[in-house]
Amino acid sequence: MTQPYRWRWPALAALLLAEAMNLFDSTVMPIAAPAVRTDLALSDTVLQWLTNGYTLPFGLLLIVGGRLGDVLGRRRVFVLGMLVFVLCSVLCAWAPHAVVLLTARVVQGASAAMIIPQTFGLIRAMFDGDEVPKALGTIGPVMALSALCGPVVGGLLTDSIGWRAVFLVNVPLGLAVLAAAPLIREDRSATPPKLGGLLRGRVFPASLAGSLLFFAVMNGLVFVLVLFLQLRSGQTPTGAALTLLPWSAGLALGSWVAGSVLVPRFGTGVMRAGLVLVLVGLAGIAVSFTAVPLLVAGIGLGVFTVPFFGNALSVAAPHETGWASGLLNAVQQLGATVGVALLGAVFFRFGTTAAVLTSMVLIAGVLALTAVMIRGTAGSSAALSGRSAP
Repeated sequence: MTQPYRWRWPALAALLLAEAMNLFDSTVMPIAAPAVRTDLALSDTVLQWLTNGYTLPFGLLLIVGGRLGDVLGRRRVFVLGMLVFVLCSVLCAWAPHAVVLLTARVVQGASAAMIIPQTFGLIRAMFDGDEVPKALGTIGPVMALSALCGPVVGGLLTDSIGWRAVFLVNVPLGLAVLAAAPLIREDRSATPPKLGGLLRGRVFPASLAGSLLFFAVMNGLVFVLVLFLQLRSGQTPTGAALTLLPWSAGLALGSWVAGSVLVPRFGTGVMRAGLVLVLVGLAGIAVSFTAVPLLVAGIGLGVFTVPFFGNALSVAAPHETGWASGLLNAVQQLGATVGVALLGAVFFRFGTTAAVLTSMVLIAGVLALTAVMIRGTAGSSAALSGRSAP
């Protein structure tokens, strides 16, 4: 019997911290953006690019990052990406004007594209048997916790120290990841992945389309709501973050319940229930911007997100994990970029209610796609274990 890899759990902690850093940098920028706008005298267009300048190169290069990990070694590419990420965080914190800040954000997003696609492959290389679903199951709650803490921490840092502290916090966290990187087992693909392994089926292409629409709402609407609270309602960054706390808390709660109870019991079909909750919450937000609809929408986001990635990647063979994960994350980030641009444009021209109603249309599109993307019972168990179902 093969002995389990000794350092798998500390190595997993390093991978999860890297995932959390990426999500923190994606979610914290809308909170800090108005302060940056005032300090550096930015236009509305440049304000949107503070977020898109990170998510667009991240999304475009995720496939390249995943392929590099497959060929050169996932740990090697992960470490290189984290090193560049930390250096860019320092440059963002120092930036004296918009050109330097946006350039650093673009390179930072590109470096994140080298980090994130490696996670699934590295976890599969270090864990076996029943420990695989347990290890993969930690990703959802960590993402939810990051989404919960990111805006609040960002608001507190911006109000108490300044927006530059939002980037400096990456430095000690990134150094901790680099210090633990030798514990991660190196892994690379023995078989060159082929694009037609997955795209000839229905599940993965439908998941790509669903990812584009879903994350356009998840990221774009937060951007809009934060702008509304700070630019139209006059709240501070901390105040805006606390107002949106029910959204983030609901995301964390929905992720935990889905991962520990709903998905093991009912399978990946719970994605539909999550989307219905999102629609109910968004309808409530359109009527009254209060805590209850924010909480309901957040819970729905969490219930959908936890099974979504496992279900989509369950059709990928082990040697396809890197590029498949990269492609899925690329479309996710493209969706985030489209969402910020689309919903931001609707907000600036027509107002908050119009942006929320547009979000409901996009979520309805995701719900329609679940008829194709959900694999059923066999696919559900395979998704949780990280294996490909027959």
